[in-house]
Amino acid sequence: MAASLLSSFPVILHNVPDLIDVHLMSKLLESLGAKVNFTHNKDYKANHTLKVDCGNINNHVMSHETASKLRASLLMLGPILSRFGKITTVFPGGCNIGKRPVDMHIKALEEMGAKIEVEGCNIIATVKGKLQGKEVTLEKISVGATENIIMAATLAEGVTIINNAATEPEVLDLIEFLKKMGANIEISDTRITITGVEELNGCVHKIIPDRIEAGTYALTAIITGGKLELEGISLSDIRCIVNELKAIGANVELYNEGVMISRKNCSIRSANIATDPYPNFPSDMQPQLMSAMCIADGISVIEENIFENRFAHVDELRKLGANISIEKSKATISGIKSLSGANLCATDLRSTAALILISLVASGETIINNSHHLWRGYEAMHEKLNSCGADISISS
Repeated sequence: MAASLLSSFPVILHNVPDLIDVHLMSKLLESLGAKVNFTHNKDYKANHTLKVDCGNINNHVMSHETASKLRASLLMLGPILSRFGKITTVFPGGCNIGKRPVDMHIKALEEMGAKIEVEGCNIIATVKGKLQGKEVTLEKISVGATENIIMAATLAEGVTIINNAATEPEVLDLIEFLKKMGANIEISDTRITITGVEELNGCVHKIIPDRIEAGTYALTAIITGGKLELEGISLSDIRCIVNELKAIGANVELYNEGVMISRKNCSIRSANIATDPYPNFPSDMQPQLMSAMCIADGISVIEENIFENRFAHVDELRKLGANISIEKSKATISGIKSLSGANLCATDLRSTAALILISLVASGETIINNSHHLWRGYEAMHEKLNSCGADISISS
Protein backbone atom coordinates (compact mmCIF):
# COMPACT_ATOMS: atom_id res chain seq x y z
CA MET A 1 0.00 0.00 0.00
CA ALA A 2 2.87 2.39 0.77
CA ALA A 3 4.56 1.50 -2.52
CA SER A 4 1.43 2.55 -4.44
CA LEU A 5 2.49 6.13 -3.65
CA LEU A 6 5.35 5.73 -6.14
CA SER A 7 2.99 5.71 -9.13
CA SER A 8 0.43 8.13 -10.53
CA PHE A 9 -1.46 5.16 -11.98
CA PRO A 10 -3.92 2.90 -10.10
CA VAL A 11 -2.78 -0.36 -8.52
CA ILE A 12 -5.01 -3.28 -7.59
CA LEU A 13 -4.11 -5.62 -4.74
CA HIS A 14 -5.83 -8.97 -4.22
CA ASN A 15 -5.79 -11.19 -1.11
CA VAL A 16 -5.77 -8.18 1.22
CA PRO A 17 -6.88 -9.01 4.80
CA ASP A 18 -9.62 -7.02 6.52
CA LEU A 19 -7.51 -5.68 9.40
CA ILE A 20 -7.30 -2.55 11.52
CA ASP A 21 -3.89 -1.71 10.06
CA VAL A 22 -5.21 -1.97 6.48
CA HIS A 23 -7.98 0.49 7.33
CA LEU A 24 -5.55 2.85 9.08
CA MET A 25 -3.23 2.76 6.07
CA SER A 26 -6.19 3.44 3.77
CA LYS A 27 -7.14 6.42 5.93
CA LEU A 28 -3.59 7.78 5.71
CA LEU A 29 -3.50 7.41 1.93
CA GLU A 30 -6.86 9.16 1.60
CA SER A 31 -5.68 12.01 3.83
CA LEU A 32 -2.87 12.60 1.32
CA GLY A 33 -5.30 12.77 -1.59
CA ALA A 34 -5.33 9.15 -2.77
CA LYS A 35 -8.49 7.33 -3.78
CA VAL A 36 -8.85 4.01 -1.95
CA ASN A 37 -11.54 1.41 -2.58
CA PHE A 38 -11.50 -1.71 -0.38
CA THR A 39 -13.90 -4.36 -1.65
CA HIS A 40 -14.55 -6.73 1.22
CA ASN A 41 -17.44 -8.39 3.02
CA LYS A 42 -18.05 -10.31 6.23
CA ASP A 43 -17.08 -13.61 4.64
CA TYR A 44 -13.47 -14.15 5.69
CA LYS A 45 -13.12 -16.71 2.89
CA ALA A 46 -13.68 -14.00 0.28
CA ASN A 47 -10.77 -12.62 -1.73
CA HIS A 48 -10.72 -9.01 -0.58
CA THR A 49 -9.48 -6.51 -3.17
CA LEU A 50 -7.96 -3.07 -2.64
CA LYS A 51 -7.65 -0.43 -5.36
CA VAL A 52 -5.37 2.55 -4.73
CA ASP A 53 -5.05 5.55 -7.03
CA CYS A 54 -2.32 8.00 -6.03
CA GLY A 55 -2.58 10.13 -9.17
CA ASN A 56 -3.83 13.20 -7.30
CA ILE A 57 -1.73 13.35 -4.15
CA ASN A 58 -2.06 16.92 -2.85
CA ASN A 59 -0.75 16.72 0.70
CA HIS A 60 2.63 15.65 2.08
CA VAL A 61 1.87 16.05 5.80
CA MET A 62 0.83 12.83 7.54
CA SER A 63 -2.01 12.80 10.05
CA HIS A 64 -0.43 12.67 13.52
CA GLU A 65 -3.44 10.91 14.99
CA THR A 66 -3.46 8.10 12.42
CA ALA A 67 0.27 7.69 11.76
CA SER A 68 1.07 7.47 15.47
CA LYS A 69 -1.14 4.36 15.71
CA LEU A 70 0.52 2.51 12.83
CA ARG A 71 4.07 1.18 12.58
CA ALA A 72 3.74 0.86 8.80
CA SER A 73 3.21 4.62 8.46
CA LEU A 74 6.99 4.95 8.46
CA LEU A 75 7.06 3.06 5.16
CA MET A 76 5.52 6.11 3.47
CA LEU A 77 8.67 8.11 4.16
CA GLY A 78 10.75 6.69 1.29
CA PRO A 79 8.05 6.62 -1.42
CA ILE A 80 6.68 10.14 -0.82
CA LEU A 81 10.16 11.64 -0.47
CA SER A 82 11.30 9.93 -3.67
CA ARG A 83 8.30 10.96 -5.76
CA PHE A 84 7.44 14.37 -4.33
CA GLY A 85 10.63 15.54 -2.61
CA LYS A 86 9.09 16.35 0.77
CA ILE A 87 7.16 14.74 3.60
CA THR A 88 6.29 15.49 7.21
CA THR A 89 5.38 12.51 9.36
CA VAL A 90 5.59 11.37 12.97
CA PHE A 91 7.31 8.58 14.83
CA PRO A 92 5.18 5.52 14.14
CA GLY A 93 3.03 3.50 16.52
CA GLY A 94 2.39 -0.24 16.71
CA CYS A 95 2.91 -2.89 19.38
CA ASN A 96 5.14 -2.14 22.36
CA ILE A 97 7.46 -5.13 22.01
CA GLY A 98 10.79 -3.32 22.29
CA LYS A 99 13.00 -0.81 20.56
CA ARG A 100 12.40 -0.47 16.83
CA PRO A 101 14.45 2.63 16.04
CA VAL A 102 14.01 4.63 12.85
CA ASP A 103 17.71 5.56 12.75
CA MET A 104 18.57 3.21 9.89
CA HIS A 105 15.72 4.55 7.77
CA ILE A 106 16.83 8.15 8.32
CA LYS A 107 20.55 7.48 7.89
CA ALA A 108 20.06 5.69 4.57
CA LEU A 109 17.82 8.41 3.13
CA GLU A 110 20.29 11.07 4.26
CA GLU A 111 23.06 9.19 2.46
CA MET A 112 20.86 9.36 -0.65
CA GLY A 113 20.71 13.15 -0.39
CA ALA A 114 17.71 13.86 1.83
CA LYS A 115 17.71 16.52 4.52
CA ILE A 116 15.88 15.15 7.53
CA GLU A 117 15.05 17.04 10.72
CA VAL A 118 13.47 15.64 13.86
CA GLU A 119 11.36 18.14 15.78
CA GLY A 120 9.74 16.58 18.83
CA CYS A 121 7.77 13.63 17.46
CA ASN A 122 7.80 14.98 13.90
CA ILE A 123 10.07 13.84 11.07
CA ILE A 124 10.50 16.48 8.33
CA ALA A 125 12.26 15.29 5.18
CA THR A 126 13.10 17.15 1.98
CA VAL A 127 15.35 16.64 -1.02
CA LYS A 128 16.46 19.02 -3.75
CA GLY A 129 15.90 17.38 -7.09
CA LYS A 130 16.07 13.59 -6.97
CA LEU A 131 17.41 11.21 -4.39
CA GLN A 132 20.78 9.83 -5.45
CA GLY A 133 21.64 6.17 -5.68
CA LYS A 134 24.19 5.08 -3.04
CA GLU A 135 25.67 1.92 -1.56
CA VAL A 136 24.05 1.45 1.83
CA THR A 137 25.13 -1.14 4.39
CA LEU A 138 22.62 -1.80 7.16
CA GLU A 139 24.23 -2.22 10.58
CA LYS A 140 21.74 -4.98 11.30
CA ILE A 141 19.08 -6.71 9.24
CA SER A 142 15.87 -4.69 9.23
CA VAL A 143 12.76 -5.49 7.20
CA GLY A 144 11.33 -1.98 7.46
CA ALA A 145 14.58 -0.20 6.60
CA THR A 146 15.19 -2.54 3.66
CA GLU A 147 11.69 -1.90 2.31
CA ASN A 148 11.92 1.87 2.78
CA ILE A 149 15.26 2.09 0.96
CA ILE A 150 14.06 -0.15 -1.89
CA MET A 151 10.98 2.01 -2.45
CA ALA A 152 12.93 5.26 -2.24
CA ALA A 153 15.55 3.95 -4.66
CA THR A 154 13.09 2.96 -7.42
CA LEU A 155 12.76 6.59 -8.56
CA ALA A 156 16.21 7.75 -7.44
CA GLU A 157 18.92 8.81 -9.86
CA GLY A 158 21.52 6.10 -10.44
CA VAL A 159 22.11 2.79 -8.70
CA THR A 160 21.40 1.98 -5.06
CA ILE A 161 22.91 -1.09 -3.42
CA ILE A 162 21.68 -2.40 -0.07
CA ASN A 163 24.09 -4.68 1.77
CA ASN A 164 22.94 -6.87 4.68
CA ALA A 165 19.39 -6.49 3.42
CA ALA A 166 16.39 -8.36 4.81
CA THR A 167 15.15 -11.07 2.46
CA GLU A 168 11.91 -12.15 4.16
CA PRO A 169 9.16 -13.40 1.83
CA GLU A 170 7.33 -10.12 2.45
CA VAL A 171 10.33 -8.15 1.16
CA LEU A 172 10.57 -10.37 -1.92
CA ASP A 173 6.83 -9.92 -2.53
CA LEU A 174 7.25 -6.14 -2.37
CA ILE A 175 10.06 -6.41 -4.92
CA GLU A 176 7.87 -8.49 -7.25
CA PHE A 177 5.14 -5.87 -6.93
CA LEU A 178 7.57 -3.05 -7.74
CA LYS A 179 9.00 -4.93 -10.71
CA LYS A 180 5.46 -5.32 -12.10
CA MET A 181 5.23 -1.52 -11.83
CA GLY A 182 8.43 -1.19 -13.86
CA ALA A 183 11.13 -0.99 -11.18
CA ASN A 184 14.61 -2.34 -11.93
CA ILE A 185 15.63 -4.51 -8.96
CA GLU A 186 18.06 -7.42 -8.66
CA ILE A 187 18.74 -9.67 -5.65
CA SER A 188 21.84 -11.68 -4.78
CA ASP A 189 21.73 -13.27 -1.32
CA THR A 190 21.46 -10.32 1.11
CA ARG A 191 22.53 -7.76 -1.49
CA ILE A 192 19.80 -5.86 -3.33
CA THR A 193 20.54 -3.60 -6.30
CA ILE A 194 18.03 -1.01 -7.50
CA THR A 195 18.56 1.04 -10.65
CA GLY A 196 16.33 4.10 -10.60
CA VAL A 197 13.75 4.69 -13.34
CA GLU A 198 11.84 7.81 -14.42
CA GLU A 199 8.39 6.62 -13.38
CA LEU A 200 6.43 3.56 -12.32
CA ASN A 201 3.20 2.22 -13.80
CA GLY A 202 0.13 0.72 -12.19
CA CYS A 203 -0.31 -3.04 -11.87
CA VAL A 204 -2.41 -5.89 -10.47
CA HIS A 205 -0.81 -7.99 -7.74
CA LYS A 206 -1.90 -10.78 -5.39
CA ILE A 207 -0.47 -10.54 -1.88
CA ILE A 208 1.33 -13.68 -0.64
CA PRO A 209 -0.15 -15.79 2.19
CA ASP A 210 0.68 -14.71 5.74
CA ARG A 211 3.24 -17.20 7.10
CA ILE A 212 2.82 -15.96 10.69
CA GLU A 213 -0.94 -16.39 10.57
CA ALA A 214 -0.43 -19.87 9.10
CA GLY A 215 2.09 -20.74 11.79
CA THR A 216 -0.28 -19.56 14.50
CA TYR A 217 -3.05 -21.85 13.27
CA ALA A 218 -0.57 -24.71 12.89
CA LEU A 219 0.29 -24.37 16.58
CA THR A 220 -3.43 -24.32 17.39
CA ALA A 221 -3.72 -27.81 15.91
CA ILE A 222 -0.66 -29.00 17.85
CA ILE A 223 -1.83 -27.53 21.17
CA THR A 224 -5.35 -28.95 20.93
CA GLY A 225 -4.37 -32.26 19.33
CA GLY A 226 -6.67 -31.45 16.42
CA LYS A 227 -6.20 -31.35 12.67
CA LEU A 228 -6.32 -28.28 10.45
CA GLU A 229 -6.02 -27.76 6.72
CA LEU A 230 -4.38 -24.44 5.94
CA GLU A 231 -5.74 -23.55 2.52
CA GLY A 232 -3.56 -21.63 0.10
CA ILE A 233 -0.35 -22.28 2.04
CA SER A 234 2.65 -24.18 0.67
CA LEU A 235 5.54 -25.72 2.59
CA SER A 236 7.84 -23.04 1.20
CA ASP A 237 5.60 -20.36 2.75
CA ILE A 238 6.23 -21.74 6.25
CA ARG A 239 9.72 -23.18 5.81
CA CYS A 240 11.08 -20.91 8.56
CA ILE A 241 9.00 -22.81 11.15
CA VAL A 242 8.42 -26.28 9.68
CA ASN A 243 11.43 -27.89 11.39
CA GLU A 244 10.37 -26.54 14.78
CA LEU A 245 6.79 -27.72 14.28
CA LYS A 246 7.98 -31.22 13.42
CA ALA A 247 10.41 -31.21 16.35
CA ILE A 248 7.61 -30.67 18.88
CA GLY A 249 5.45 -33.41 17.36
CA ALA A 250 3.60 -32.10 14.32
CA ASN A 251 2.65 -33.94 11.17
CA VAL A 252 3.05 -31.50 8.28
CA GLU A 253 1.70 -32.79 4.98
CA LEU A 254 0.70 -31.42 1.61
CA TYR A 255 -3.07 -31.70 1.22
CA ASN A 256 -5.23 -30.53 -1.69
CA GLU A 257 -4.47 -26.83 -2.18
CA GLY A 258 -2.73 -26.38 1.15
CA VAL A 259 -1.00 -28.00 4.09
CA MET A 260 -2.50 -30.35 6.68
CA ILE A 261 -1.27 -29.91 10.25
CA SER A 262 -1.90 -32.39 13.04
CA ARG A 263 -0.15 -33.72 16.11
CA LYS A 264 1.43 -37.15 16.08
CA ASN A 265 0.01 -39.73 18.45
CA CYS A 266 2.09 -38.39 21.33
CA SER A 267 2.39 -35.53 23.77
CA ILE A 268 3.88 -32.23 22.69
CA ARG A 269 7.66 -32.46 22.88
CA SER A 270 9.80 -29.84 24.59
CA ALA A 271 12.29 -27.85 22.50
CA ASN A 272 15.15 -25.38 22.65
CA ILE A 273 14.55 -22.58 20.15
CA ALA A 274 16.08 -19.17 19.48
CA THR A 275 14.54 -16.36 17.43
CA ASP A 276 16.71 -14.82 14.73
CA PRO A 277 16.27 -12.99 11.40
CA TYR A 278 14.86 -14.89 8.43
CA PRO A 279 15.22 -17.70 7.42
CA ASN A 280 15.53 -18.64 11.11
CA PHE A 281 12.66 -18.93 13.59
CA PRO A 282 10.71 -15.62 13.63
CA SER A 283 10.16 -13.53 16.73
CA ASP A 284 6.54 -13.12 15.66
CA MET A 285 6.00 -16.85 16.34
CA GLN A 286 7.73 -16.94 19.73
CA PRO A 287 4.72 -16.18 22.00
CA GLN A 288 2.56 -18.77 20.23
CA LEU A 289 5.30 -21.40 20.48
CA MET A 290 5.70 -20.64 24.19
CA SER A 291 2.02 -21.41 24.67
CA ALA A 292 2.61 -24.88 23.23
CA MET A 293 5.67 -25.41 25.43
CA CYS A 294 3.56 -24.69 28.55
CA ILE A 295 1.93 -28.12 28.16
CA ALA A 296 4.85 -29.97 26.58
CA ASP A 297 6.69 -32.90 28.13
CA GLY A 298 9.89 -31.78 29.80
CA ILE A 299 11.71 -28.45 29.93
CA SER A 300 11.94 -26.01 27.01
CA VAL A 301 14.19 -23.00 26.56
CA ILE A 302 13.24 -20.12 24.27
CA GLU A 303 15.78 -17.39 23.57
CA GLU A 304 14.48 -14.08 22.21
CA ASN A 305 17.13 -12.32 20.12
CA ILE A 306 15.05 -9.71 18.31
CA PHE A 307 12.83 -7.71 20.70
CA GLU A 308 13.70 -7.13 24.34
CA ASN A 309 10.06 -6.76 25.49
CA ARG A 310 8.80 -9.91 23.80
CA PHE A 311 8.19 -11.77 27.06
CA ALA A 312 5.35 -9.54 28.26
CA HIS A 313 2.90 -12.43 27.82
CA VAL A 314 4.74 -14.59 30.39
CA ASP A 315 2.94 -13.10 33.39
CA GLU A 316 -0.40 -13.85 31.73
CA LEU A 317 0.58 -17.46 30.99
CA ARG A 318 1.55 -17.85 34.65
CA LYS A 319 -1.99 -16.81 35.66
CA LEU A 320 -3.19 -19.93 33.85
CA GLY A 321 -0.75 -22.02 35.89
CA ALA A 322 2.21 -22.16 33.50
CA ASN A 323 5.66 -22.73 35.01
CA ILE A 324 7.97 -20.20 33.35
CA SER A 325 11.13 -18.47 34.57
CA ILE A 326 12.93 -15.62 32.82
CA GLU A 327 16.62 -14.79 32.88
CA LYS A 328 17.60 -11.94 30.58
CA SER A 329 16.67 -13.02 27.03
CA LYS A 330 15.90 -16.66 27.91
CA ALA A 331 12.65 -18.19 29.06
CA THR A 332 12.67 -21.63 30.66
CA ILE A 333 9.33 -23.42 30.50
CA SER A 334 8.62 -26.54 32.54
CA GLY A 335 5.68 -28.22 30.88
CA ILE A 336 2.70 -29.23 33.01
CA LYS A 337 -0.29 -31.45 32.27
CA SER A 338 -3.14 -28.99 32.75
CA LEU A 339 -3.93 -25.28 33.00
CA SER A 340 -6.92 -23.43 34.45
CA GLY A 341 -8.83 -20.53 32.95
CA ALA A 342 -8.18 -17.04 34.29
CA ASN A 343 -8.74 -13.34 33.67
CA LEU A 344 -5.92 -12.19 31.38
CA CYS A 345 -4.74 -8.98 29.73
CA ALA A 346 -3.12 -9.00 26.29
CA THR A 347 -0.19 -6.68 25.63
CA ASP A 348 0.35 -6.86 21.87
CA LEU A 349 -0.73 -8.59 18.67
CA ARG A 350 1.16 -11.88 18.99
CA SER A 351 0.63 -12.17 22.75
CA THR A 352 -3.12 -11.95 22.14
CA ALA A 353 -2.93 -14.84 19.68
CA ALA A 354 -0.75 -16.83 22.08
CA LEU A 355 -3.23 -16.39 24.93
CA ILE A 356 -6.13 -17.50 22.73
CA LEU A 357 -4.23 -20.63 21.70
CA ILE A 358 -3.43 -21.78 25.22
CA SER A 359 -6.91 -20.82 26.49
CA LEU A 360 -8.37 -23.44 24.13
CA VAL A 361 -6.95 -26.18 26.38
CA ALA A 362 -7.21 -24.48 29.79
CA SER A 363 -10.06 -25.84 31.91
CA GLY A 364 -12.99 -23.53 32.49
CA GLU A 365 -13.42 -20.06 31.06
CA THR A 366 -10.66 -17.62 30.16
CA ILE A 367 -11.30 -13.92 29.61
CA ILE A 368 -8.71 -11.97 27.59
CA ASN A 369 -8.94 -8.22 28.06
CA ASN A 370 -7.31 -5.63 25.78
CA SER A 371 -7.67 -8.10 22.92
CA HIS A 372 -8.21 -5.42 20.27
CA HIS A 373 -4.57 -5.95 19.27
CA LEU A 374 -5.66 -9.18 17.58
CA TRP A 375 -7.49 -7.39 14.76
CA ARG A 376 -4.26 -5.74 13.65
CA GLY A 377 -2.96 -9.06 12.32
CA TYR A 378 -5.68 -11.75 12.25
CA GLU A 379 -8.90 -11.51 10.30
CA ALA A 380 -11.90 -13.22 11.94
CA MET A 381 -9.74 -15.52 14.07
CA HIS A 382 -12.63 -16.36 16.39
CA GLU A 383 -14.88 -17.31 13.46
CA LYS A 384 -12.23 -19.53 11.91
CA LEU A 385 -11.49 -21.35 15.17
CA ASN A 386 -15.17 -21.64 16.11
CA SER A 387 -15.80 -23.33 12.75
CA CYS A 388 -13.30 -25.99 13.89
CA GLY A 389 -14.90 -26.56 17.30
CA ALA A 390 -13.62 -23.76 19.52
CA ASP A 391 -15.93 -21.76 21.79
CA ILE A 392 -14.84 -18.12 21.52
CA SER A 393 -17.09 -15.11 21.95
CA ILE A 394 -16.26 -11.45 21.46
CA SER A 395 -17.67 -8.60 23.54
CA SER A 396 -16.87 -4.90 23.57
